[in-house]
Amino acid sequence: MKISAYLVVLCLFLTACEERDYSPERLPKENLEALKYSMVRYFGKLPKRYANHENKFEEQFDDHYQQHAQEHEVLAYYADKAGKEFLLIKREAPSLYKKYVATGIVFERDKKDSVTFYRESFRTWKMPDEELKEKGMLLFDKMVKGEDLSPYYPQNSGDEEFIEFPDDRNAFDVSTRRWLHPSLVSQ
Repeated sequence: MKISAYLVVLCLFLTACEERDYSPERLPKENLEALKYSMVRYFGKLPKRYANHENKFEEQFDDHYQQHAQEHEVLAYYADKAGKEFLLIKREAPSLYKKYVATGIVFERDKKDSVTFYRESFRTWKMPDEELKEKGMLLFDKMVKGEDLSPYYPQNSGDEEFIEFPDDRNAFDVSTRRWLHPSLVSQ
């Protein structure tokens, strides 16, 4: 009986101490590029003309999204045993000085690689590259572990510290897969 209890405690300890490898380099480069391209229609900007959220998957916009995917860098990637995938993606932000934003994403795909669930858990403020990597990885790790990110929201952490969205004016709606005013988000 004592041996069984020790084994349970040891298993719990090892699970709690599990080292997660978030390095995107462990995936082949072509897989990373394919992942960015398959997800860019969700996290990326719409093409300027004629595109909207209802038609953004049409073939006529493929060139835009191919190019737009290249404007993003995968900072971290993780897939858990339950089928959830986690992505931290970075892009250059409009700024007088070179700054970047990162988006933390949770998604699931079916056997045909179709996205069945998609949620942007956070988007950071504009930051210099090294600061973004440090803060982005901290937030990503908490997101993967299912920890509460609300202490890092702007209303709780001070302006422009960590997370720009969600905030009092923007929440992510998983049904439309877009950022909306919290009053419009379906429960």
